[in-house]
Amino acid sequence: MAIPEDVLVQILLWLPVVSLLRFKCVSKSWYALITHQNFTEKHLLRNLSTPNNNNNNNTARFLAHRRDKTTGDYVVSSLSYEPLQVLPSTQQPLPPPYSGIDKKVEVFVVGSCNGVVCLYDNYDLNIVLWNPATKETKVVPKSTLPRFPAFFQASTNGIGFGFDARTNDYKIIKLLCLSDPDPKLSYFQIDFIDQNEIYSLSTNSWRKVDNPPCIIFDGFKGMKAYTNGIASWWGLCGWESILSFDMSSEAFLATPLPNERIIGRKSENWREFFVMNEKVALAVGVLNEDQLEIGFDVWLLNEYGVKESWAKLFTLGPFTGIRKPLGFWKNEIALFLESSGGRLVVYDSSTKEMVDLQIDGEPLSLQVITYMETLVSVKGGNQEMGFEKQDTLTWMP
Repeated sequence: MAIPEDVLVQILLWLPVVSLLRFKCVSKSWYALITHQNFTEKHLLRNLSTPNNNNNNNTARFLAHRRDKTTGDYVVSSLSYEPLQVLPSTQQPLPPPYSGIDKKVEVFVVGSCNGVVCLYDNYDLNIVLWNPATKETKVVPKSTLPRFPAFFQASTNGIGFGFDARTNDYKIIKLLCLSDPDPKLSYFQIDFIDQNEIYSLSTNSWRKVDNPPCIIFDGFKGMKAYTNGIASWWGLCGWESILSFDMSSEAFLATPLPNERIIGRKSENWREFFVMNEKVALAVGVLNEDQLEIGFDVWLLNEYGVKESWAKLFTLGPFTGIRKPLGFWKNEIALFLESSGGRLVVYDSSTKEMVDLQIDGEPLSLQVITYMETLVSVKGGNQEMGFEKQDTLTWMP
């Protein structure tokens, strides 16, 4: 007796992606069912509704991205959310064209959204969309938009990736800086022009978008934070700020950081940004007098655009042998850190214990990204729903 399709769908929705990929080979009808957009949407929605449940087939994970010390290649490993541990046999190289790439090229994870990972490099060779669960990849076409003056050189000031819940579309935003290449000019004589471009996966094309003039720090390495459809970078927008971009309204908003007299100058106390409790968190690194120990003051931004909404939550540390924080696990309870030797460790503030997660990379190459296994396709066209929460804000036009 055949299983009714509605019952079959309900059964399949509870299965992990790896099983669903195998079951596509059962029959043509199963293949059509599992690859149908409606099924992909339902599977994504179920995963998003209970992301951290132990009975949820371990779809909620972290990806640890780094450059391998031995081979020099970039690799990623998966870590389960609960319990926090490296999943066996999950290390894999980045997909082409980034597998076996030249050692001088640095590759960064711009961000991850609904199981899709965006990759970018410091030579502006490629932008790649990748679903690690399905192994599907897409090399994003380069922009052919005109740039004025035409002879000016373009460099990437910042790059972001996210989902537009209003139009069910995945987008990439590039903040470009155009400059006069004349070698006779000193830095202070060079003209700089901002031009920002946004890519839509549904149309597979680029178009221009306006923004306020800002200098982004380390923006080519990706976003500093992404939550609820809003990407954020650390920059100078007349004052030290986070610059945020709403993927749906395609508008920018700058939020000044807390006063320097409180958090110190950026040249003295380095800043790192993460997501905590679905809000932007700021960690200010403070070295002791002999610079052998470092602690982190953690702040939370409660409202975009409002400087006074920054609130200091707590201080973690001091630590020895730590290079920088990488993000939070379980929000305020635990913090991912990169050791001075490039190892991934986690500090549990409730037990005051530091645990080595046995992941090693070249120093300063580690990134930890929240990730969820999904069937979402990177091919383009009418995209699967993202079901992300959206804030109602007044943004810069």
